[in-house]
Amino acid sequence: MRLRHIYIILFLFVAVHASAQKNLLRYLASQTGSFELQLLNKETKLVPTPLGLTCTDSRHDYMVNNGQLYMQISGTGKLFKIDSSLSITRLDNTCYEGYNYGSYSYIRNNKFYNLGGWGFWQFNSGLRYFDTTSKEWFREPINKEVQLARHMNAIVYPDKKNDLIYVVYQSYPNSYFKLQNEVKNDTVYMQCLNLKPNDWWQEPKIVNDKILLETVIGTSAMILPGLGILTESYNHLYLINPTTQKLYEIENEIGGTIMNYVASKNGLYFYKDEKLHFYNPGLDSLVSITLSMSKFSEVSKPLYKKITPSFTSKLKLNQLPYLIALLLLFTISVVLFFKNKSLRKMQQNVVGSGFHKKSIEINKQLEFSDNLTETEKSVLDILLECSKQSTPTSIDQINRALGVKNKEVTIQNKLRSDTLQMINKKFMVFASTSDILVEREKTAMDKRVYQYKINERYLNKIK
Repeated sequence: MRLRHIYIILFLFVAVHASAQKNLLRYLASQTGSFELQLLNKETKLVPTPLGLTCTDSRHDYMVNNGQLYMQISGTGKLFKIDSSLSITRLDNTCYEGYNYGSYSYIRNNKFYNLGGWGFWQFNSGLRYFDTTSKEWFREPINKEVQLARHMNAIVYPDKKNDLIYVVYQSYPNSYFKLQNEVKNDTVYMQCLNLKPNDWWQEPKIVNDKILLETVIGTSAMILPGLGILTESYNHLYLINPTTQKLYEIENEIGGTIMNYVASKNGLYFYKDEKLHFYNPGLDSLVSITLSMSKFSEVSKPLYKKITPSFTSKLKLNQLPYLIALLLLFTISVVLFFKNKSLRKMQQNVVGSGFHKKSIEINKQLEFSDNLTETEKSVLDILLECSKQSTPTSIDQINRALGVKNKEVTIQNKLRSDTLQMINKKFMVFASTSDILVEREKTAMDKRVYQYKINERYLNKIK
């Protein structure tokens, strides 16, 4: 009898598991057109990753085309079709992987595409399409490279109505380069790929506000095709619409409801036909929220910085050599005339040796913090606050100050290390000392984990 009960329990478990995702699949089967499903957590998977196909259990990218669900494994070209019973059928014959983590997968005119990504210590800026006959991926020529890898340095927003793909990104150097300047570029750019000629804008636009900076380095942004990019900044929800080039605010009540679902980090979401859908795989529940532009109000703030054309861009080509010669003569004269004054105001320190020498310039007439980037200032602020309370600063606190608390561990380590090293190097130049400003020590609980503090000698001297 007991054995029979066990069989019944096992049968019920299998039946419940087999019926999972039925509500989602039933809804998707009734949809027309193509769109992507967005994950609230990188661990979310509607189907398990097939064993033996990849080196790691990578993130899944889910796409829908006329009611049919497809999946591509991030970092690979492996493409699958998912049927109503959650059985998967592999569509490709590719074997390479590791070159396009964080790429953007989409369907256009019933054809699969894959754009950008990161792998093998560099950005992969290519556009690829899947050939159903050979079951292989081939390149689609584009006019230039734009560095993008979702969840690392970029947010991708598709404008399917106009055949455009907008990318909000920060420019990072490829990892194998020797950097001549360790100062980070906090500039946030907007680029746009026109899918008809496969051409990017000739020049990217520069975003005017820090809202998009938080969007890129954070993970709270929601992609709502046809509506915009919904992002949280300073506990407030904004909608960025690249198509209209405008910024909007959302009603507090509905904004709070949306963020409660996002905060759960459970399942996935997608936006279609003016409805935002949240799906919980564990409960097989599909919740829909009506969301249109009527819920938003425009913010009177420009989305992009206005860049005034330079004087040289207005000159004719045959005039440039004469202008360059004049500028060189003028520059030499100014440098010779003001050389002594410059040396009093500015001190330069050379770090490293041989071909790896790098110079850091510090203006000693300013406060030390005024010589830091905005990112470095945010880290220094949390270090000072904790040190003045005689408490160490944890890795998690620094990651939060950097805005990378939800990034991959390797990215966290790299950005944290680079930022702390640069603060210390600038301080050594500023104070003309070999002392470091930010000290690290191992935690008492786990000797493998470090915590940080401000050097006590300079705690009350730094501003």
